Amino acid sequence: MRWRAFFRGGRQRDLPHLALYWAVQLSAWSLLVFVLALSLWLSNGYTPGRGYGLALGLFIGLVASHTLRAVIRARGWGSAPMAHSLPRMVLAALVISTVAALFQAVLHDLLFPGSGDFLTARAIFENVINWGILLIVWGVCWFAYQWFMRVRREEVRNLRLEAANRDDQLATLRAQLNPHFMFNALNGIRALIDEDPVRAKQAITQLSSILRNAMGTVKRRTVPLGEELDVVKDYLALERMRFEERLQVTFRIEEGIERAPVPPMLLQTLVENAVRHGIAKRKEGGEVIIDARRSGSGLTLGVRNTGTYVPGQVHGSGIGLSGTRKRLEMIYGPSAGITIGNHNNMVLTEVNIPWMRMDEQ
Repeated sequence: MRWRAFFRGGRQRDLPHLALYWAVQLSAWSLLVFVLALSLWLSNGYTPGRGYGLALGLFIGLVASHTLRAVIRARGWGSAPMAHSLPRMVLAALVISTVAALFQAVLHDLLFPGSGDFLTARAIFENVINWGILLIVWGVCWFAYQWFMRVRREEVRNLRLEAANRDDQLATLRAQLNPHFMFNALNGIRALIDEDPVRAKQAITQLSSILRNAMGTVKRRTVPLGEELDVVKDYLALERMRFEERLQVTFRIEEGIERAPVPPMLLQTLVENAVRHGIAKRKEGGEVIIDARRSGSGLTLGVRNTGTYVPGQVHGSGIGLSGTRKRLEMIYGPSAGITIGNHNNMVLTEVNIPWMRMDEQ
């Protein structure tokens, strides 16, 4: 069983890698033997005895290099620091080279008597040196390949961890945003219950529609802009029942962009922030303007509201906009951004995201 495992070189599940390993082994040693034979032939030094020696060398090279690999794997040098493993690999290569040179001399004399003198001390010493150089080079190449594959596996693992971490963060942010929205909507309905029960019932129906839509987008990375606008309109309808004429709403949506994908709850969060921190704090109320348009190679979503933005105050902080920033970074990276500032006596919040179609996701 040990010999079978030795020549198999791995477990059953490693068969594709094992096949590649033996293909490279055979190709490399065969190429070396061919180059040596061609060199002898071109210099008129080729003889049948040397040809036999080269054929025997092919076999010994395969066994010797595979033995070195087995030693490296058994000792765990492939995962150890180079300062630890490289000197030990060189020593092992020299020991195996000595055995290979002796084995080659004896076997060549037994199989091909009279075709060459391989049993002299000088010939054996030269063969030890030759095999040592070949096996050390082979070992360095093997270490380089293992290092490259280890780096690749680590990169793949890090990418998978990063993707999983982003998914977890998105799920957490959405879980935070949805209750945040529901809390504000329920507060608006509560204010209507005693004042106008019929309108309160209508508001509950609208809220259930909004929540049903929100629950359906929890696992979706993006939604069509038109779908997001429907949520915004339902939300503003609820808020207008509370603010009445104090809340004026204007939509400026460029035609033909309703299918553009946007993160779910993105526009609704901006509008909610404008109503909550802009309109609600003014006795006379104000206006909210929602616009969406193409902008170069991207899509710009803007929300204007009556009021004044003062950096560092509540407007622009908290779960809403801080969560929006994080979501934009996780979905689009540096290609998206959000800005908040004062513009024409209004607070302007704009989000720029790369332009995509739903079929491009």
